[in-house]
Amino acid sequence: MRPGVYHARAVAPEPAERPGLVACRMAHRTLARRAEHEDVIKGSRFLAIVSPLDHERDADALLAEARARHPDASHHAFAMRWGQSVRSSDDGEPGGTAGRPMLEVVLKGELDRVAAVVVRTFGGTKLGAGGLARAYGGAVARAVRLAGTREVPDLVTFEVRLPFAVVDAVLREAQADPSVRDAGVDYASGEARVVLTLLEASADAWRSVLADLSRGAAEVLDDG
Repeated sequence: MRPGVYHARAVAPEPAERPGLVACRMAHRTLARRAEHEDVIKGSRFLAIVSPLDHERDADALLAEARARHPDASHHAFAMRWGQSVRSSDDGEPGGTAGRPMLEVVLKGELDRVAAVVVRTFGGTKLGAGGLARAYGGAVARAVRLAGTREVPDLVTFEVRLPFAVVDAVLREAQADPSVRDAGVDYASGEARVVLTLLEASADAWRSVLADLSRGAAEVLDDG
């Protein structure tokens, strides 16, 4: 903990990347854990690896890991979703027969912040476009069932400049409110800046709380 920073509660929501009111979108549904499932179809092995993501870059790390673990595999097909960002790759399979069926499993399951890789080791028998799509999509679907899912609430983060006299009152209110996931104050800049991370549904109510407790003096810092 750096000098001048006091944390009222130790929790671990995703931090805001920039000052101000930042919407930290978290999926309504994501995977509960990482899982792997393997199918063998006409001699070809399809190993599906699915994982929740803490950061978008973790999707590429999962793909790199699969390639390093199975360097002699025929294909490493890939799909991921992080909010509005979606990607997929057939990795040399006929267009639309690998990455897209994998991504469809993610989208139809309304999953977010997840990645999937299917490692195929060719067994000598061609499966055709339909057979490939069923194999890749099916392997991911079964891995997702093994992983399970969990619901994660949407969060927002406020950074607020406050008069020193009202900081304690704001922190007490935050500690009493179960919708607040984290509350802290930073005095290092020579002023009081309170940072609150809370359920998005409570954002409007907290704007009113801050205004009331500070008698209109609270300043929510602009984003960027």
